[in-house]
Amino acid sequence: MDASVVEREFALAVERQRQGDLGGAERVYREILTAAPDHAGSIHNLGVILYQRGCLEEAVAAYHRALDVAPDFVEAYNNLGLALERQRRFADAEQVYRRALSLRPDYASAYGNLGDVLIAQSRLDEAEQAYRAAMRLRSDWPDSYIRLGLVLMRQQRLSEAETAYRQATRLAPDLAGAYVNLGNVLELQGRAVEAEEVLRKALQLQPDYAGAYVNLGVALKSQGKPEEAIGAYRQALALEPTASTHMNIFGCMHYIANVGAANLYAEARRWNALYAKPLAARAAAHDNDRTPGRRLRIGYVSSDFHRHPVGFFVLPVFAYHDKEQFEIFAYAGLLRRDDLTQRFAGYADHWREVRGMDDETLARLIRTDRIDILVDLAGHTGENRLLVFARKPAPIQVSGGGNNDTTGLDAMDYLLSDRFHTPAQSERYFSETLIRLPNDYICYGPPDYAPGVASPPHKHQGYVTFGCFNNLAKINPEVITLWAQILAALPGARLKLQTRELSDAATRERYRSLFAAVGIEPQRVDLAGRVSHERLLATYADIDIALDPFPYSGGLTTCEALWMGVPVITLTGNTFAGRHSTSH
Repeated sequence: MDASVVEREFALAVERQRQGDLGGAERVYREILTAAPDHAGSIHNLGVILYQRGCLEEAVAAYHRALDVAPDFVEAYNNLGLALERQRRFADAEQVYRRALSLRPDYASAYGNLGDVLIAQSRLDEAEQAYRAAMRLRSDWPDSYIRLGLVLMRQQRLSEAETAYRQATRLAPDLAGAYVNLGNVLELQGRAVEAEEVLRKALQLQPDYAGAYVNLGVALKSQGKPEEAIGAYRQALALEPTASTHMNIFGCMHYIANVGAANLYAEARRWNALYAKPLAARAAAHDNDRTPGRRLRIGYVSSDFHRHPVGFFVLPVFAYHDKEQFEIFAYAGLLRRDDLTQRFAGYADHWREVRGMDDETLARLIRTDRIDILVDLAGHTGENRLLVFARKPAPIQVSGGGNNDTTGLDAMDYLLSDRFHTPAQSERYFSETLIRLPNDYICYGPPDYAPGVASPPHKHQGYVTFGCFNNLAKINPEVITLWAQILAALPGARLKLQTRELSDAATRERYRSLFAAVGIEPQRVDLAGRVSHERLLATYADIDIALDPFPYSGGLTTCEALWMGVPVITLTGNTFAGRHSTSH
């Protein structure tokens, strides 16, 4: 096959590949390589086909071979980086992208891909620089604005992220993904009604977009519409069945009155059967040292080692561990860090950064660390790693500290509780063996900046002020009806609700209407949105009595109210999450 025939056949293969005929293109590339083994274009394009089929090792080998033949083949470096990234070899991918950029400094796609692997390594400032470089080179490229928005969100720069996403929608008004990301950042800013509108726009553009339904569920839940949220999650699950989407349904069920412990347990067990149980085959026998009296290795898995309810509940445990008896490992999947993170890291003997690490790799790391007791601090809440626990990387596995219910996992041995959360006869609603601590199952540690206890406001106002700072999903129609009866019995009393979701004007108006529908005048209900945590604690000075929602009661909010000297009135429920305040 002479050179002209090779190039003609190559052009034919490229056209077949462009039209989606991967099998036909592959046959031609292989025929070319039989006659011309060093034809770099055919080697490279064969690598692209292998990558598209998920044959990553073979794709990587093909790209390396193309680069051996043509060391300045910039596209081969970029595509090699993509394959390495898919293999989660982020440091290797970074080197490859930087090599591509050294050869072609105006390669916008390589800058965008470099930003992706820098994010995966939690190097957010460098990732931002890479994305901005891509934007300078291609200001009309919506993808660069979407990627920039993602890193800005990770940095909690939400208004800047919103600006980036809005620019993406202007550049590509028919791109559903841009609207999904915009909806996400609007919800994080407490603008759930706007978020819902934007996400419905995304679904008009792409009705089969599972991720849009997931984010829509989050926005609906934030407006106190858990039933509608579950409907959106179920739409997503039908389109794309995933463990995380199914987990959202389970989590949302806790906010709905009359669901009950039996239904929640059944749903948790369904989740286990679908996603966790199939992984049990990967669990191997453990050969940990069984010498009596040796120092035990305790591992904690969490994405919440920062200013988060779990952070305030668990930091005292880290602080007071007996280091002579226990060696502490922290597996931190952190989206953000703060001063509590530094304190957690200081108390741990070993600090493992595991953000971006896949479940199999993390399970292997835990097994390599020879952990004796592995503790889950999330349960079925956000950013959990229950599918790591499903692989049974430690001989004893415990859930406790951040969970709101049973995990439902066969692989979870124990669940930390107390006699209030799990009274006698409740064992049948838990797949784990219950360990009832003598008092509460958490150890609340208040922040240093908490102000002093104030005098009850009724002493100078002349009327009682009730309050609740729980998230809005907990304030359902049944709660509103009962609280309205309290306000009706005390005609001079007022109610103050404060939470992130009430930053949204439309949501505030909806809740005023809900109270008005049960006979409470709008001026008697004070609705306030997001403030700093320090300011929120100070706001307890405006409240005489805190009212606890149901069926999902307060956790950290109850502890904070009590710490600030405000008594809490709770209605004890029949679920784990419905008995938090009873215990605290």
